[in-house]
Amino acid sequence: MSLPNILSIFRIFVVFPLILLLDVNPYIASVIFLIAIFTDYLDGKIARNYNKVSDMGKFLDPLADKILVISILVFYVSKNEISFWIVILILLREFAVTGLRSILAQKGIVLPALKSGKIKTFFQDFAILFYMWNLPYKEVLVIIALILTLYSGGFYFYRYGKEIF
Repeated sequence: MSLPNILSIFRIFVVFPLILLLDVNPYIASVIFLIAIFTDYLDGKIARNYNKVSDMGKFLDPLADKILVISILVFYVSKNEISFWIVILILLREFAVTGLRSILAQKGIVLPALKSGKIKTFFQDFAILFYMWNLPYKEVLVIIALILTLYSGGFYFYRYGKEIF
């Protein structure tokens, strides 16, 4: 088990205590979230710089990111702070890109993280922090994150869909 994979697994296991803390102390929860975001950056950096890229890591890293973000968004839906349709659209994009990734993997093609996907992740994380800190314009940021989420999903299909159709 490599350090990048351990960091991805950490992100998955931190979700439950983070969600519990959101009700009790959103500021502590936001510190945990920031640490989780940092581990996402760190696991990729370590994997690339120390030749620790693995098939397990290619699976775990995006899975951990999705579990972390979607869990928090669902929490805010349950509190009626984010509209359910926003999270459903984000989920649909994530399932579609994961399906595309799976189909391409069967053909021996690795779907890399594209810049549009990284920008999407940044804005999702940024919007989540605004919700955790109850800052103004959080609704605007989540809509921007949604637009970028849908754009990046469409771009993945535009760029790699021809490989499956």
